[in-house]
Amino acid sequence: MFSLPKLPTQLPKFGILSDDAKLSFRTSPKGVRRLAEEKNIPLTDDDYWSQYVTLFDTGGETFTLISPGDIYRAAVQCPENVATLLRFLVGKLTILLGDHTFPSPPPSITSTLNPFNSLPINITGATERNTTKEALNCIRVLSRVLPVIFGLDNAEWEQEVMWKREAVVATQVATTGIYGGGTQAAEEAAQFVIDDEDDDDAETPILQQNASQPATNPPPERPKLQPSLAERLINNTIDLLFCAGFTLPSQTQIDHHKVQYVIWEKGVGSSYTPSSTSREQSYINSNRAEVLRLLLILFSKQIYLQPSSIVHIPTLYTQYFVQRVPRKLILTTLCSLVNIVVNSAPASNSQNSSLGAGIAEVGKGISKSLNQLPYSQVWKGDDSRAILASLAAQVLVVALDYQSGTARDVQPVSNPDDVILSPGREETQPSTTTAHAISVQMSHSESRTESGPGISSPRTNHFRYFVSRIHRPADLGYLLDGIVGILAEELGQMSSIIGIGLGALQGVGVTGPPRSANNLAQEMAMLLWKLLEINRKFSAYVVGGDRAVDVMACILCLSLELKDKPKSHGICRSLSYMMQSLSAEAGFGSQLPSVPIRISLPSKWNTIGTAADFFISSIYAILSPSPSNSGSPQASSPSSYPALIISIANCAPYLKNLSVTSSNKLVQLMTTFADPRILLADEGNPRLVYFMLDAFNSILFHHPSENPHFLYSLLRSHAIFQDLAIFTLARGLRDIKQREEETRSSEHGPNPQAKQSTRNSDASPEAPHEEKARLLAAEGRVSPPLVDRQSIARELESSSPLANTLLNQSIESIRIASPPPTGSSNWSEQRQFASSSGDHGQALSEKARGKLRERDDSLDMSDPALRAAAVAVGKNGFIPTQEWVSSWQRGLPIDPILLAISELLPKVQQIQSSMNRPASSPAVLDFLRVVDLKRVLPQPPPIQPRPFLWTESSLVWITSLIWGDIYVKGMSPLAIWNGTNVRLFYVKQAQPAQRQITEAVSNVMGGILGRGDGSRPRA
Repeated sequence: MFSLPKLPTQLPKFGILSDDAKLSFRTSPKGVRRLAEEKNIPLTDDDYWSQYVTLFDTGGETFTLISPGDIYRAAVQCPENVATLLRFLVGKLTILLGDHTFPSPPPSITSTLNPFNSLPINITGATERNTTKEALNCIRVLSRVLPVIFGLDNAEWEQEVMWKREAVVATQVATTGIYGGGTQAAEEAAQFVIDDEDDDDAETPILQQNASQPATNPPPERPKLQPSLAERLINNTIDLLFCAGFTLPSQTQIDHHKVQYVIWEKGVGSSYTPSSTSREQSYINSNRAEVLRLLLILFSKQIYLQPSSIVHIPTLYTQYFVQRVPRKLILTTLCSLVNIVVNSAPASNSQNSSLGAGIAEVGKGISKSLNQLPYSQVWKGDDSRAILASLAAQVLVVALDYQSGTARDVQPVSNPDDVILSPGREETQPSTTTAHAISVQMSHSESRTESGPGISSPRTNHFRYFVSRIHRPADLGYLLDGIVGILAEELGQMSSIIGIGLGALQGVGVTGPPRSANNLAQEMAMLLWKLLEINRKFSAYVVGGDRAVDVMACILCLSLELKDKPKSHGICRSLSYMMQSLSAEAGFGSQLPSVPIRISLPSKWNTIGTAADFFISSIYAILSPSPSNSGSPQASSPSSYPALIISIANCAPYLKNLSVTSSNKLVQLMTTFADPRILLADEGNPRLVYFMLDAFNSILFHHPSENPHFLYSLLRSHAIFQDLAIFTLARGLRDIKQREEETRSSEHGPNPQAKQSTRNSDASPEAPHEEKARLLAAEGRVSPPLVDRQSIARELESSSPLANTLLNQSIESIRIASPPPTGSSNWSEQRQFASSSGDHGQALSEKARGKLRERDDSLDMSDPALRAAAVAVGKNGFIPTQEWVSSWQRGLPIDPILLAISELLPKVQQIQSSMNRPASSPAVLDFLRVVDLKRVLPQPPPIQPRPFLWTESSLVWITSLIWGDIYVKGMSPLAIWNGTNVRLFYVKQAQPAQRQITEAVSNVMGGILGRGDGSRPRA
């Protein structure tokens, strides 16, 4: 037991909790105002500068009492004072690292319960210095000042203050090394680092010196330069991350060396975790989070650069960290961050614990929302471990993403046959931000030289290089299991009943944490993408094992959870690109029919069947809109469509035993994209049809008999493909007009005569199916009779929700820089492969094709009504022309599908007519299970998957997406970057909804209190 301390005989005159001193700091002439009102405050004025390291008790107080406007005014009116403040804070950190009293012991339980623990004097009245508090306040004030400095238009002043080196005499150079003491002791610690399989001199980091080389004719000694202010700040920050008693357990200190480069936790690079008590560990995690936040702020210089220059102009703070920090420190920092993040994975099934965790979070989220102040400190109920994991993941992802200036990976010459998706302007952030990237349409020649997977080296980015060197199967499995576990936990929290309830509370203004998970979904998705991109061994481990389908399930389920939220369209887009890259890996597609999904999926997204059925059904659900509160369909991000369709095409050669539902959804996607209203709306929309046809061809070429349900669905929708083979602009416009008039007629009541007259007046002299039959008959071939034309017409007339959504918006960012995968620049050349296998492999003879093309080119587009219709159907200023239609229509790979239809449809019709009853489907399926199309179809082309390839525009886009999410998360509780001049993306401030909170709470409390009042009338 412990006894409460006695009250001091005389309390401070400025208030029992020093509130007077803190409030006067904002208003007093000797407070923060002095920075902007008095010129040249000397560095020797210790009484004034010491306020910045002794006054504040929490980060929330620092960010409240020092506003961005205070720093901005001082930087404009008295910039020398801001420079002095920076020098004082960095110098103070350097002194504290060498002070034997730093760090101070962590607070005990007694001091925590002491109501006077915020007093600047101890309970006996004697002054007591708290060096840990001074270091934390240095970090907090720097975290407040630096974002404002980065946003200034005066870049030369920042360069002069932060990066200028001054010559010093030899006696002034520190003898303990740049990064403090304890390096030798740390190297002798019982830990290991990432092994290099083939270390050689070419792969040695640029700062690693070879002491074994003899000195021969040394050059003249240059004047010694003192490290710049920014370099000293980064060095101090790294030392603070590995300071015993501050960010490491006290027992890790060896002799007087407090800085020990010890990996924080077991995992990659370490087999043990330094032991500490739970209370000490919480204290250490809190300090680690403060230091990592400062490091992240140093990296945030990127968001103050223009998008057009972010790839070419390096960010000196990040560049120094990823290039000039020694190997030992990089490895220790990398392993520490990775292990902190991965060890946050749940130990048990997240599905079983999500409900209980959600219930425990309800009171926490509501309480925080009701008591939240503009710049309040971190709420005491928040888990310090969760905050640390989030910051560690952000720092890790930013360091792995950095590729500016000389940190850019070496780019090999890419395969010109690969398809590149070039991201454009994208709204990637929640309602408070809108991050955008450069909208660059990469040319074909540019994609040849600047696209493709880069090669990391120690001379570009140490972080990326050492991540690429992780190769032990135990480490690869540790990373994969941890990331998949965290994503599965996030999905369980999103789909839980409690999570849905808290989402409803957010809709009325309650802005507390929506779930109890660490909220690492986006960071984990980005980290997974970076690992797949950078480390080929990790990618091979994922695909070569049996966890690839689990990764696929996590990616698609996360997209399904986020697709209806406009603020999450950026992450949905990145998930689609990740899915495209994963589907292009050799061996991934072969797992879909045979390997089951092992992780627990949300019941609403689970699908009966194989992983391939889940794959197709999920993509269909992502592309399909969901009903919103207003009743109208709400679309997902249209920029995700091409990558997801390409993913289907990449996996199509391996698809087997597709279910009825999956087969129908594949054909429905094709029907939707082939709708003239969508096909003619945007210049890039025909590419979606091309990739869907390519996917269908792959199934027909490789596994037709193992997909009878798909063949049956294909035959039932044969009119779609036959119409597409002779598609023209005039026919498309007439079809659009006919459907619009039928829609208007149905809205005003049924009028069969009007509908029939409309069909007769708008239809062409010869229907498309009849024209196709005539041309085939002219060549001596018999076109099979068309069955169930009325049902097909009704299916076409009633557009799917996906089609209706696509009609209301243009599909962005689907223009693909390089041609289709065979490498030809003209789509018309792609169809020639169908005639390369002999006479029996020709879909249409050259004579029939010539007739088709002759008819296409002879269509008269001089009709003003047709020209007006073409202008109306295009989106965003695009006007379709017949020349444009011919350029892609002749190149569609539709011949193998037409050959299969002409071969199978008559036989299926014969089976149906012979049985003369609706129950002919089993017999048809039995026939399709033994069908052989090898003698009908041409020789199958080689399988060439299309991975996502990086371009300069995609690098800028992903950087803006990452930093946009970090910006939004930094809004609470400290609003780190709020009020600064961000240039990488557009920031839109959301209006507070305090009145909504009050009304919501009043309604809730009124309902609770009213339950016991039986006399109260009911509404």
